[in-house]
Amino acid sequence: MNTLQISPDILQWAAEQNALSMDALIDLLGRAESKRQDYLAGKLTLKQIETLAQKTHIPFGYFFLDTPPKIVRNNSLPDLRQLPEFVPLSADFFDTLDDVLRKQQWFIAYLKAQTYNNLDFVARFKNTSVSAQKIAEDIRNTLNFTHQEQAECANAQAFFNLLSTKAEAAGVLVFKNGIVKNNTHRSLSVAEFRGFAIVDKLAPVIFINGKDSEAAWVFTLAHELAHIWLGESGIFNLPYEQPYHAQQLEKDCNQIAAELLVPETLFLNAWEQQPDIVALSKVFNVSVWVIARRAYDFNKITREQYKAVLNTSKKTAKSGGGDFYKILPTRNSKRITQAIVSSALSGNMMLREAASLLNVQPHTIMELSKRHLS
Repeated sequence: MNTLQISPDILQWAAEQNALSMDALIDLLGRAESKRQDYLAGKLTLKQIETLAQKTHIPFGYFFLDTPPKIVRNNSLPDLRQLPEFVPLSADFFDTLDDVLRKQQWFIAYLKAQTYNNLDFVARFKNTSVSAQKIAEDIRNTLNFTHQEQAECANAQAFFNLLSTKAEAAGVLVFKNGIVKNNTHRSLSVAEFRGFAIVDKLAPVIFINGKDSEAAWVFTLAHELAHIWLGESGIFNLPYEQPYHAQQLEKDCNQIAAELLVPETLFLNAWEQQPDIVALSKVFNVSVWVIARRAYDFNKITREQYKAVLNTSKKTAKSGGGDFYKILPTRNSKRITQAIVSSALSGNMMLREAASLLNVQPHTIMELSKRHLS
């Protein structure tokens, strides 16, 4: 098959759009080491260019440009990521953000049509000097969840389900997804981001990267709740090292999240009874990192011990299937999903519009209502 010459700059751009190295991009063509240098130089067959276009979600024609196109991404969220190994935001992130914003805007219009009032807890502590303990207590009281409920959860995933359900009941829209929309071929990267918050007085949003571990979901949710209460939107990537150069906002949100999940008094009492990081992570249904951080903050372990925990606690969620009709509302916010399906069934919106919002086929809307939203 004839070889075509495309610009290496276009290949570099395609890699950057997908948060890949050039070597990782070339690996998408298979591992033909003898041809690697030719591929890096832009010498590809038509079939190989089609493969790259399909796997990178970049229009086929773009690969024949001399210079990369100027694509303006609408990212209105402050980038608050702090980990040294995070990678640039890719098309997967931006497509996810666009999808969430589209749903949020529909839901805002939906709420306004029903004359809903603004949520008084959004930005309640913006530009204040209230302690992390007081803010955490306010979040806990607003969501109406107790530490007894937390302790009774079977595991971290059950605790996440409890906390996210209570957040949605209070008015916060919680999305958790590990892929772009419903495309199982486009996994989200934990190296890029763990979550983000979009502050809005009527319909605040929290997005959780489902590719993270179940225990990490809990902390990310608590961290993003702190963002909502402080009235600051942003993209989050868990700062394991809590670096000295970290933005004060992120330090504050981490402190609030830690106090919400593992309050100082309860932690110190529990540590006195059982000074075991792994055991206490199960008691509080949080990650071992959170317990290690609390232990380090209260001088119960050394920095070397704390770092040792970090080096062994960076896990991601296990991949797997499940009941699509149960997963779909979690991916799209259960509250929004309910509103969309109800609007379609009542005739207030076209079935195909509802399907488009949820990234499914129209018949899925009907089946969803029968199985899980009736």
